[in-house]
Amino acid sequence: GLLVLSPYADRPGFLTDNLPTALPAVLINTHLDDATYPVLNIDNFGGAMAMVRHLVEAGHQRIAFIGGPEDNFDARERLRGYRSALAELLPQADTLEFTGDFDESSGYEAGLKILAGDERADAVFAANDMMALGCLYAFNEAGISVPADIALAGFDDIPLARFVHPTLTTMRVSIAELGGLALSRLLLAIDSDGADTTVPETLVPELIVRASTHQPDHRRPGSDSS
Repeated sequence: GLLVLSPYADRPGFLTDNLPTALPAVLINTHLDDATYPVLNIDNFGGAMAMVRHLVEAGHQRIAFIGGPEDNFDARERLRGYRSALAELLPQADTLEFTGDFDESSGYEAGLKILAGDERADAVFAANDMMALGCLYAFNEAGISVPADIALAGFDDIPLARFVHPTLTTMRVSIAELGGLALSRLLLAIDSDGADTTVPETLVPELIVRASTHQPDHRRPGSDSS
């Protein structure tokens, strides 16, 4: 059997045209228009909405977003969640979107652009933690205090997120849980004897609130479950 994590989110039919039909496979974090194979997805859209909701509830009104590559499924879903949450929670607010590439350098460049804006954001949500850390470096260089001047959040909860200063608020994606679920679905597909095992399954990220979006004396007890 195969566990397939494909970057070809923008090419409909690519996977189904190239995977051997006789070999059981589970697709991880991939969009399919049909139910040819079992699919296990991260709820990137819902996770992004939850993060924007957290920032709004913390009092932020101008929330900038640093996006990932346009052809990346995770990046597109997180951008969609940001836009949907703003439309629902801050319908009069403008979207403040900056291009990134899921790495530190693009986060750093986006941070510089955010600081150069005419009306500066009061919070930044980066589509992954690496870009958030690059943005944090740009803010530190400019003497901007996080979160006193600008709140900052990421997505993924990489190990480094809890060891930077301030510690980074993020959406935790449990890779171990994702891999375990994918393997279980694959074994089910192998043992199914033709039964339908293609119902999609979604892994919901967990909001991890740390110091980068809350002043230390305002943080709720137990807000960081790491």
